[in-house]
Amino acid sequence: MTTTHFFNNTDGQSLFAKLKSIAQNMANFDNFLAVTGYFRSSGYFKLREELKDVKKIQILAGINVDNIFKKHNKAMLMLESPEEARKIYNQDFIDDVREARYSKDVEDGILQLFQDLKDGKVEIRVHSSKNLHAKFYLCLPENHNESSDGWVIMGSSNLSDSGLGTTQTPRYELNVAMKDYDDVKYCKDEFDKLWGESVAITTADINSDIVKTHLGVKPTPYELYIKVLIDTFGDQIEDNFTIDTPKGVRDLKYQKDAVIQGYQMLLAHNGFFLADVVGLGKTIVATMIAKRFIESNGHDTRILVVHPPALKHNWEETFKLFEIHKKANFVPNGSLSKVLEGKERYGEPEDYDLIIVDEAHRFRTGTTMGYDELQRICKSERHNTALVKGPKKIMLLSATPLNNRPEDLKNLILLFQDAARCTVEGVSNLDVFFAPFIGRYKNAMSRRNNTVDINEIDKIYGDIRNNLLDKITVRRTRHNIVGDESYRKDLTKQKIIFPNILPPCDFTYQMDTELCNLFYNTLLLLTDTPTHEMPNDKGLYYARYRAIEHLKEEYRSKYKGAEQVAKNLANIYRVHMVKRLESSFYAFYRSLETLRTITEDMIKMFADGRIIIATELNVKEYIRKAGDKDFDLILDEFISKASRPGFTADEFVFAPEDFDEHLLPALESDLKKITQLKAKWQEIEKKGIDPKLDLFVEKMQTEFFNRKQNPTGKLVVFSESVDTVNYLTKALQERLNRTDVLSVSSKNRKALETDIRECFDANYEKASDEYNIIITSDVLSEGINLHRSNVIVNYDTPWNATRLMQRIGRVNRIGSVAKEIYNYMFYPSNEGDKQIQLYNNALIKLQGFHSALGEDAKIFSKEEMLREFKYFNPDVTDKVDKQLQLMREVRELYHNDRELYKKIKSLPLKCRVGRHENELGKGKENTTIAFIQSPRKTEYFLFDENKLNQIDFLDAVDILRAGKEEKAADMNPALDLHYKHVNAALDSFQTALIAQLDENSLTQKIKTNDRAVATAQKFLRLFKEVATDNDVKLQCDELNDYVTDGKFQQLNKSLKKLASDCKNDKTAMKANEFEYEKVIGELYKKYHADREKQNAISDEDALVIVSETFVK
Repeated sequence: MTTTHFFNNTDGQSLFAKLKSIAQNMANFDNFLAVTGYFRSSGYFKLREELKDVKKIQILAGINVDNIFKKHNKAMLMLESPEEARKIYNQDFIDDVREARYSKDVEDGILQLFQDLKDGKVEIRVHSSKNLHAKFYLCLPENHNESSDGWVIMGSSNLSDSGLGTTQTPRYELNVAMKDYDDVKYCKDEFDKLWGESVAITTADINSDIVKTHLGVKPTPYELYIKVLIDTFGDQIEDNFTIDTPKGVRDLKYQKDAVIQGYQMLLAHNGFFLADVVGLGKTIVATMIAKRFIESNGHDTRILVVHPPALKHNWEETFKLFEIHKKANFVPNGSLSKVLEGKERYGEPEDYDLIIVDEAHRFRTGTTMGYDELQRICKSERHNTALVKGPKKIMLLSATPLNNRPEDLKNLILLFQDAARCTVEGVSNLDVFFAPFIGRYKNAMSRRNNTVDINEIDKIYGDIRNNLLDKITVRRTRHNIVGDESYRKDLTKQKIIFPNILPPCDFTYQMDTELCNLFYNTLLLLTDTPTHEMPNDKGLYYARYRAIEHLKEEYRSKYKGAEQVAKNLANIYRVHMVKRLESSFYAFYRSLETLRTITEDMIKMFADGRIIIATELNVKEYIRKAGDKDFDLILDEFISKASRPGFTADEFVFAPEDFDEHLLPALESDLKKITQLKAKWQEIEKKGIDPKLDLFVEKMQTEFFNRKQNPTGKLVVFSESVDTVNYLTKALQERLNRTDVLSVSSKNRKALETDIRECFDANYEKASDEYNIIITSDVLSEGINLHRSNVIVNYDTPWNATRLMQRIGRVNRIGSVAKEIYNYMFYPSNEGDKQIQLYNNALIKLQGFHSALGEDAKIFSKEEMLREFKYFNPDVTDKVDKQLQLMREVRELYHNDRELYKKIKSLPLKCRVGRHENELGKGKENTTIAFIQSPRKTEYFLFDENKLNQIDFLDAVDILRAGKEEKAADMNPALDLHYKHVNAALDSFQTALIAQLDENSLTQKIKTNDRAVATAQKFLRLFKEVATDNDVKLQCDELNDYVTDGKFQQLNKSLKKLASDCKNDKTAMKANEFEYEKVIGELYKKYHADREKQNAISDEDALVIVSETFVK
């Protein structure tokens, strides 16, 4: 049997085991001499026990080259001065203490090392050469000679936990142990030579290092409390950004703080939501952030503002006020293709450094062309490599970024984040994060026919807010601002009032029996849609919108998903008709006339022998404009004109025999029912029966202009329907002789801009009372001030609940003159609501806003549950925003006692303090609180009554809070318990962190479920194998990176379509290689983005930031 002198850290053959064996068996083991690449003081305690009888320990450490590369300029590698070597070693010592296991044994060992240095038992030196990579260890008697015992061990192991082999999973090392005198003597001579060239580490060095670690400081409870606040709020505390507000712009403290907070988020995550409630000045805040960005990034900065068309003037004027308009381009949100194509002096997408998206909720749907265009602009490269590095920065402005679903939020976040490379702490993958919330939301919505589970909706959005939104959203409500003392004083000084929004006041109009029966039967006709097998059932079939569905197979195959498209169109029109009925009888009658006309027109086409189906061409509008011309002539003209831009008549003109036998009877049945229904409603119109209008007129005379609640005598009325707007305007003029009514729609908004501002904008320089009532469609629900009025009437309920919040925001703005705002609602009747669930839909959407983002007041229903969130103390009646209060507290310290602030800020990691049990307020001793952090997450733990609980930041702060006068308690009696508690918290944190990092299986499951992603990846992989062009192969690789990272929402679907065409078959790919290469190239050109990936969060271990234990 052969023996070997080699060992490799496996099967108990570690360096530590070898040294332990030598110490136990070698006679006269007097000196231990070590040359190591780096020495970990935290591992000393293990070695110290085995070397306790050794008289002299000499340790020679090299410069930690890896750390130099990480922490210092590479040029330092050329410096080999003794002082530089000492400095590097000292920093390594401090880092070692900071990163070492939180253990009494480890810390005792570090302190023992210091004591051994003082006693002369240990000497440490550091070699200044960057080329010292040798690792060998000598175990010698006092006088080593040819007759004495002695060992030399050399190999790959350093004097560290991993090198010694004492970690839970030892790292592979290979070493050799030798006893031959010549070998040992040679190494001893080398050691002496190196030792003579090295620099001594003295007790003064180690002592100065220890006082820079938690082992050498004794903070007070107050200092520990402030340390947590400093680490939480970071640069926001010291940010002294100031900007001179131009003439005509109020200098508001709460807005400047929003600038600071938003700018930090912009740099940290490349984007954020600016989601202050309507009326608090988001445009001003965004413009100040833009100006600050220009100052930081340099004079070549370019900004793109994406805005609703109606708000262009507002943005341009605001940028001019702050003198940055020459740095910006302004593009309507429906014209983004002009930016991508470089039209109209927009330049290229790559020219822009900062993108501001106003009313960003309009881009909530990831499947639209507009979303795809915006995402491509946001994620294109930056040509301007200026001072602020990295990808484009994105500001998303919206008081209502959430509209319908949690997926809306995810889509908006994906404008500045990649799904699989999220930079937000605690959320590494957005698909993984949102998947359970999307599922829960679908379940809650599927139950809504029976009950509206507001509590579940509230909890879903509350969880999203706590874990994600808080970190990427600036959101202030009026309660926040008024609740903060400094903001309140600032507002008072500037004589600014935030009015109180009263709960909604609802009106339900009453119908007599005859009208109620007609109303119900009308709803039945509109909603009880028959199948095409039974076209004579009770309801309308909406055959005019289902023609594609009835084409024979050879023609229908041209239209992908024809049956579903037809059903969707019919359902949209059905909802439209019911909503028109709810808006006003007049609006419904006009829509009924239109439906009758277009249905009759299609029957006429059958008679003519030419039926036109072209979704791209508006045949209905062409026929309407043709007036009294002969119908046959109208069709001839339309076909002639439509054939010019690339359409041929064969593509959209069909013969009656091209359809199945059901369509014409269905059209005729619809026409008969519509005609009969129209006649009944015509009688109602002739008699002037309209209980909803009667109630509205009554309230105009008795309530809306009551001087106690409407001191300015101004009224704002909203309706979704322009027909209703015109109807109400005419009614007030005729029935009340009102000549001061301004009727506004998209057609005349621009022309009436001056009248609107003079009569309803409290901030406008010129005031007029020519008009006191404004009746408007939702064209004025955004981008305009109407706050000379404090009374708003919602004559009907918008399908998009975002509009409700925007409407109230028109009168609830900075500069409002009234103390209270009245919000009147005309609720849908019970009959209509049964069919389209307007009330339930609006309530669910508004609850989503409140739960995810917070709101000031109930807008729609008394059932809405307002949330001021847990940053507010629920025990304080005015609901002071606690986070603002805490930041204000630490800012005051920064400004008033800079030295103490600096001292606290520089406190090292792992600081701890003992406190007396009565300070907890609950009288519990042996309770520990720990603040633990990694680059991916931050958590607070409370160990209480032998139970570990994770608590949130505000609960932790309540426990940590201490006054300056409080003295620390002696923790020594409870130190063992303290270590136990903190390590339990660390274990819990690490377990959760590992689970979070080990998301591959879950991510893969989600990607597998998302067939578009899985299919796209497979297509690119297979086509790369088929392609012969190396450029195409590279393009496949890059596109696959985009799919894997989740960079572009619609790229996956485009690739899935290619895969479907060839059935992901390599033979089919090869047969059409040229065509596929062309499409791949087009997709690459379309989606090519910055190859510099986002700095996803690193996977470092958890660190104890601070901890404290309560003792008797």
